Amino acid sequence: MENFWSLLGVLAVVALILYFAYAATKWIGTHSLPGSAGTPRTNGDRFRILAQLGVGRNERLVLARLGERCYLLGVTEHQITLLRELDDDEAASWLAQSESAPEIPGFREILTRTLRKK
Repeated sequence: MENFWSLLGVLAVVALILYFAYAATKWIGTHSLPGSAGTPRTNGDRFRILAQLGVGRNERLVLARLGERCYLLGVTEHQITLLRELDDDEAASWLAQSESAPEIPGFREILTRTLRKK
């Protein structure tokens, strides 16, 4: 009987670890910048990442929209530098592309799709 309670305790701990891993990935997905290049993510309606391009270790170019303006930023481990502000003509194609791009699915949706395939 003692082995039964030990097994039950281990299963409970594993279930808690899985739950906290799920909760952490969901929180990270909604509170951090996207890691995939070229995929728009929103942080409300004021700020939006339109595209990213890795150019070196811990360095990337980021095309960001803030309000109605678009900016090309250089992002490193220690600083963010404004490289240039895009004019209306340059920004128009990026804004049109980002509005037609699909939203990034959440962890739950990806997990559900994966489980349905099996």
